[in-house]
Amino acid sequence: MFPSQRTSRVREVDVREVVASVGARYSRAALASLPPALLLTDANRMLALSRTKGYLMARTGQYPCGVIQVGDGHRVVTTDLFRLLEVDDTGIRRTFAELPPAVPLPVANTLLSLCRTTGYRLARTGQYPCAVLRLGKEYRVRKNELQRLLRVADLSSGRAVA
Repeated sequence: MFPSQRTSRVREVDVREVVASVGARYSRAALASLPPALLLTDANRMLALSRTKGYLMARTGQYPCGVIQVGDGHRVVTTDLFRLLEVDDTGIRRTFAELPPAVPLPVANTLLSLCRTTGYRLARTGQYPCAVLRLGKEYRVRKNELQRLLRVADLSSGRAVA
């Protein structure tokens, strides 16, 4: 059988089994120090998924957490992962509470787990996942748009940013 003739099937993932295995390997402090957006490969490792299965699930929309397509890569929304693993996301919300309303692009790149070059290339070509403001020679991203993209609730109200 040729590779193009194979049909891809995604095995159902038992979420309770995954949560139990993650809890045994990662401390709450280690989980709380994660950035707001993870590389798909890191999330796959945490959820005990192979690289192939993780990318297949992300491509078919069956990944158990929110996945953002950023350029050619995929990022997993950490707050969705925390909800799946039943971990408190106050650390990420506190990080966003300290940000200014217009976030410099290097800071936004860090929050999205993007390298500097990729972030600036996406901003220049208009492919950045949020609207980018150009102020003179500098790029800025609105904090509210980052919160909405990463599904981070406002610290004061506890509700997701609309």
